[in-house]
Amino acid sequence: MDKRCVSLLLAAVLACVALPAFAGKHDPMDVPVYERVESTNGIPVSAARVKAAILHAGKMRGWTALEGEPGRVILRYTPRTHEVVVAVRYDANGFKIEYVSSREMNYEIKNGKAEIHGNYNRWIRNLSQDIHASPVFHRTESVAL
Repeated sequence: MDKRCVSLLLAAVLACVALPAFAGKHDPMDVPVYERVESTNGIPVSAARVKAAILHAGKMRGWTALEGEPGRVILRYTPRTHEVVVAVRYDANGFKIEYVSSREMNYEIKNGKAEIHGNYNRWIRNLSQDIHASPVFHRTESVAL
């Protein structure tokens, strides 16, 4: 074999080895559990206040609220060319974030387990943390003028 053939063969092998790295990142999908919320501002938690916290947190992170129903808010996040849609079920004590759909997030089921781009897990964790930290549940200091 001449040097040119060896070079072409080596390039083909390297391309095949590198292909999975370019196909997209897959991580096991986090499946959030039901999370209880607590109020520190003396106002009792209610379903309406949990919903308000979900909407506030979503808006602060760039999520768009879509149609919903009592006890369920649909949120969509569309950074760049990606899209994630989640349902946030809520009641007077807490909430649970559930995956609905995605686009360009490499979602697939492998060996019975969901995998998705790692950013999904981060976006969901941030949304959950922001719901808990919402001013709806926490005392805010007012400044005297």
